Amino acid sequence: MAEVARGSRDHLEPLVRRYAGPLLTLIRRLVADPHLAEDLFQDTFVSVWKNRAMFDPTRRFKPWLYRIAVNHCRAAMRRRRLRMMPSGGDAALELAPSREPASATVAAAVETTDRVAAAVAMLPDEQREVVLLRIYDNLAYGAIARIVGRGESTVRSQMFHALRALRRRLEDMR
Repeated sequence: MAEVARGSRDHLEPLVRRYAGPLLTLIRRLVADPHLAEDLFQDTFVSVWKNRAMFDPTRRFKPWLYRIAVNHCRAAMRRRRLRMMPSGGDAALELAPSREPASATVAAAVETTDRVAAAVAMLPDEQREVVLLRIYDNLAYGAIARIVGRGESTVRSQMFHALRALRRRLEDMR
């Protein structure tokens, strides 16, 4: 990122390739619209380029990048008033059966994934962002706080309340 900050476009493409998978997955989960997610992904890297001088090289790049992406998602959701819907997307891919006939175990796993995705989709936006960043991206609370622009204690509280709500909604699965 240091070279990009100095204006080297040649170093931007490797950054895009490196973060494409996890960042696009996060954006898709936040907006639940694959076409919009692609646009927001591109907008994120346009913002990285335009704001490259604002990057603090003493800090990590990933939280800065994710914060830009989350801000773009928030703006898009405000404009279109989107709600995340379970799509079975990336989470379902991990549990998708091979081309062999589906077994009862795989069908149950897919159903479980869909129910969890639906429960996560019902969370308030602030809690859903925290859950997705913590569970799916395995980020530390401090990094999440920087990405979403809230204090770490607030992020921890939102995670606590989100998990409590998810337990209530998924109680019958135990």
